[in-house]
Amino acid sequence: MLKKITHSSLLKYIVKRLLMAILVLFLVSVIVFAAVRLCPGDPVASKIGPHGDFSQENYDRVAASLGLDKPYPVQYLIWLRDFLSGDFGKSLLNGTDVRDTFLAKLPVTLELLVVSMVLAVLLAIVFGVTSAIHKGSWFDQVIRLFSTGFLAVPAFCLGIIFILIFAVKLKWLPSMGYVPFWEDPVSHLKHLAMPALTMALMEQASLTRYIRSEMLEVLGSNYVRTAKAKGLSKNAVYYRHAFKNVSVTVITLIGMRIGQLIGGAVVIEQVFSWSGCGWYLYSSITSQDYPAVQASVLLIAAVMVLLNMLCDILYAAIDPRIKLD
Repeated sequence: MLKKITHSSLLKYIVKRLLMAILVLFLVSVIVFAAVRLCPGDPVASKIGPHGDFSQENYDRVAASLGLDKPYPVQYLIWLRDFLSGDFGKSLLNGTDVRDTFLAKLPVTLELLVVSMVLAVLLAIVFGVTSAIHKGSWFDQVIRLFSTGFLAVPAFCLGIIFILIFAVKLKWLPSMGYVPFWEDPVSHLKHLAMPALTMALMEQASLTRYIRSEMLEVLGSNYVRTAKAKGLSKNAVYYRHAFKNVSVTVITLIGMRIGQLIGGAVVIEQVFSWSGCGWYLYSSITSQDYPAVQASVLLIAAVMVLLNMLCDILYAAIDPRIKLD
């Protein structure tokens, strides 16, 4: 069955998802193009500067140099053509190449996302499984309160609390900033600790609740009772048999949380001055940097679509009973 999934069914599924991805990204490109132009403000005036020449002649010249003198449909088609050819445009703010800047910041954000999600999944597995095994115990009550609390606290509030505790009060970690790993590995890890832990604790909250719920359902099933009757160890019953079925749900939840995780990264990168794609996107929005905003949103959407597709494929690989339609 797995062989069949890996070849014919998998190929058909990938092609189908790629076609859907193209449609989704096209709609995203239209929406973000329209949205940035509906925002208040004037990018031409921002480019000229508060003390620049605002004569009509100079204004029209700057608008033409930025490609903003053409009708919106023409602007969109020109931007889409250039984007598909690999030219993401130049920043309206400082003239830097948007593609180079974004690709330079992409690994920074991906590192934060991967570390945060790994920590979140590990914490959720430990908390969720242990809480389900010891249902009704003091540990179960604490974990449920712990998870509910983090669901209610905004990410930026938790980040500020961590800064006050670990940076201001205890002085264990730097409050904010980013240091490349190859320049100073120790300093890099110290700067990564708080933003990664903040995002991990926020993400584990919902994952823990789902894993606990699924584990409680699985622990009451017939095959778990049979495994216990055979004299298998508790670890074998709980992790090899019970959690194996729950892991399918975990994969699904990770795919569902990717979008929220990326959205949370935009906030967390601002709180901790983590110089990634979220920080770049926020700075571009506040400065009305059209090319940077459009390219950033579309590329982030592409990453989300790709990661969701990979999660779906992994979902079917873990559980061969699932058909890739």
